Amino acid sequence: MNKNTENLLEAQIKDRLETGFKNWNGGYDNWLEWCKTLYEPDAHYNVYGQRLDMAGYQKLMGDFFKNYDIRMGEFHNMIIKDDWCAIRYRTYIWDKKQEKEFEQESFEFVHFKANPSPIGVRVIEGWATSTNPLEA
Repeated sequence: MNKNTENLLEAQIKDRLETGFKNWNGGYDNWLEWCKTLYEPDAHYNVYGQRLDMAGYQKLMGDFFKNYDIRMGEFHNMIIKDDWCAIRYRTYIWDKKQEKEFEQESFEFVHFKANPSPIGVRVIEGWATSTNPLEA
């Protein structure tokens, strides 16, 4: 991969991450629609040590959204190298049952695949954890 291609890929990944946060904050239905852009159809996401295919990941997130309002906060760190990234960020969680808000710090490693336009970069697999794991 030459330097120009590498820089373009890294810029595309950064854009996907930043756009993804905006779509997440629009609620579960917006996030679900965004999944068609962000993830490869056969992608996997590892959440709290559990490897899920896309259907399983979408169901888990749907269960989370039933119990919590989840608002993505600010990025603390974003490291992108080639087709990999590591991100650390804050989320604000409203627990619907306990009627209280708490914050969590999250960390993810994400592997992307470069696709030709108009598809662009999409996630192949990701690994996520946080300081206060949610329960579905």
